[in-house]
Amino acid sequence: MANSAPIVLFVYNRPKHTLRTLEALSRNILADQSTLYVFADGPKVNATNQDIKAIEATRQIVRQRDWCKEVIVEESSINQGLADSIVTGVSHVVNTHGSIIVLEDDIETSPGFLQYMNDALTLYQDEEKVMHISSYMFPVDKQLPSTFFYNTASCWGWGTWKRAWQHYNHDATYLAQQIKVRDQIQSFNIEESYPFYQSLLANAHGEKKTWAVRWYASFFLRKGLALHPYPSLTNNIGFDASGENCSTNDLYYWPILAQNIEIEDITLTEFTQARRAMKQFYRTNMANKKKTLFFKFTKKTKNLIPSSIKHHIKIRTSQKYQEYYQDFLEKRRLKNMPRRTPTSTIFLGKTIKIVDAKSYLFIQKEIFEQEIYKFNTNNPQPYILDCGANIGLSLIYFKLKYPRAHIVAFEPDERVYQALEENIRGFGLENIELVNKGLWSEETTLEFISEGSDAGHFATPKSNKENVIAVKTTKLRNYLNKKVDFLKIDIEGAETKVLLDSADLLSQVDKLFVEYHSYAGQKQNLDTLLKVLKDSGFRYQIDSPGFRVSQPYTNRQHKLGMDMQLNIYAHRQSNEDSTH
Repeated sequence: MANSAPIVLFVYNRPKHTLRTLEALSRNILADQSTLYVFADGPKVNATNQDIKAIEATRQIVRQRDWCKEVIVEESSINQGLADSIVTGVSHVVNTHGSIIVLEDDIETSPGFLQYMNDALTLYQDEEKVMHISSYMFPVDKQLPSTFFYNTASCWGWGTWKRAWQHYNHDATYLAQQIKVRDQIQSFNIEESYPFYQSLLANAHGEKKTWAVRWYASFFLRKGLALHPYPSLTNNIGFDASGENCSTNDLYYWPILAQNIEIEDITLTEFTQARRAMKQFYRTNMANKKKTLFFKFTKKTKNLIPSSIKHHIKIRTSQKYQEYYQDFLEKRRLKNMPRRTPTSTIFLGKTIKIVDAKSYLFIQKEIFEQEIYKFNTNNPQPYILDCGANIGLSLIYFKLKYPRAHIVAFEPDERVYQALEENIRGFGLENIELVNKGLWSEETTLEFISEGSDAGHFATPKSNKENVIAVKTTKLRNYLNKKVDFLKIDIEGAETKVLLDSADLLSQVDKLFVEYHSYAGQKQNLDTLLKVLKDSGFRYQIDSPGFRVSQPYTNRQHKLGMDMQLNIYAHRQSNEDSTH
């Protein structure tokens, strides 16, 4: 492959989207060999303080670190608008370098995106007929080849060459006239399945200002070819009404992106099956839109709309609703991610690193919605021991409840521990001691099964030896030298051994949460654990979250090697008596 083509990213006032776009880009195989140009648009004349803060927050994220080998930032002091920014920025960079890869602030890429783009730009660089490389393909209801030509400009992650971009024509009126004169409106609209021509006319009349339909028309009139992949290598994460030309829509989202696409020399003609699949996709989409009631009204028509519908519109367009919908889309993205795939998200207004999306969603629900660790204390500076801190959600919760708390947190898995460290630093939490060790009955080094989620555990003779790492251990009793307001133990099967070793010091603990794990094929020791709690003066309650089995005699299920998992909430008898 030749030198990596420069990447151009256009950003404005969406820091959350920009962060996700940059983080995904930085994980690309060729990111460390690529130059990234970032064009940051400026504030509009009537920009509010909130707008200006969002613009500055976006620029701060861009400057946060070197997302690629080299990052060159162009910050505009005035607002150019998306269309003008893209045309100006693309023209400048592609004329300088000869080829280009283009992203906007809401395009999330798979790790193989840059490899695909560069391979395609290299293979077809001298093919005059090929004018556009797309990394996105719509989720059509048909299996397509890994690469093919479909001659519409899908611009959610794309590339081109100087030789092709020189034919870009910004004159929408001329483009529309040429398509009409050549009697190609039906073809331009993909056999009347999508109103591309009407969008072009809206640009010609000054009702819209978009660039993509002009680019599509420019190479359509030259009978240019556009390469596409299948499945898609990108997603547009901007369909939350936050962007300049985006509404709320999730019809275009891929739950799982292609990790890589091999580029092969294919026939230089449009793949008719892809065109038919897109025609069906558009027609189905347009039919669904007609079934849904959308209102766009002005002051003149406002009084004609029934009050009940006005109320519905007010709710759907409110800030609160948009935030709710954006959160809904983000949770769905996380739910659809493959297990043990690192990513990040926005939580409580901060970026949080995730090692496993499914674990994150489950833990977040337990801690922040169900509040399973909620406890009361008169101590304004409670001492909390968090054994099995994972990525730090429990620590964030404790610090929100008791900002002056002194917390010692243990996490043995190095990969998870790195996310934990980053999250605690990102939230600016202080007075937390992080310990990259496991808890055991002795100080030693043990084999540990790194699950890359919330289920890592010490290896046993029957354990699968895949993903085994060596971890250092320490003893809980070393930290029980003073009164402990809350002790949380979630250490995946080591809980009984650790509690037995610390039994004589558990009188120091006021409230104790322990997650008990029973592994299939291993001796159960719940009775031993409960005896330790009882002998130490605790009264307890037991719950079985996420592991309830109907008809257990005939349906013996195993989950991550376990046949039972319990949450045990232990408290002092005296506390119970004094609060009832």
